[in-house]
Amino acid sequence: MANRNFNGVQINQSTTITEKAAVDMDDCRNRILAYNEDGNVVLASDGSKPFVGVALIESGLNDISGKKSGSVASGENIDIQIKDIGYILAGSDIPKGTEVTAGTDGMAAVAAAGDHVIGLSLSAVEKEEYCRVQITKYQKN
Repeated sequence: MANRNFNGVQINQSTTITEKAAVDMDDCRNRILAYNEDGNVVLASDGSKPFVGVALIESGLNDISGKKSGSVASGENIDIQIKDIGYILAGSDIPKGTEVTAGTDGMAAVAAAGDHVIGLSLSAVEKEEYCRVQITKYQKN
């Protein structure tokens, strides 16, 4: 059985899955994830391909371990919310009621035509704030 740290973990009532990290990630928490060609997850870098979901805030290491919170090594598990309402760290200002896609480092950004959308923003936020999003994945026309 893999070592797991559940300090501070709260039960998430939304549907979640667990996937393996394809690469080392400095911080995966509240970021949008996509599958790579091997079926493992990476931080989404734009809206060019479908999304798996959003890493939970307790994903990755906990700072109680003496390492940076949210960091995950290649091959380790990441817990991912795949539907309902969640929080995504914003990479830019996002108005309320806006379709959200991935920007740099899996952070939320405003979707443009042709982008894959992770959901609809339920709050207006500035860069580096947590955007509440209703997760409804589709591709924007």
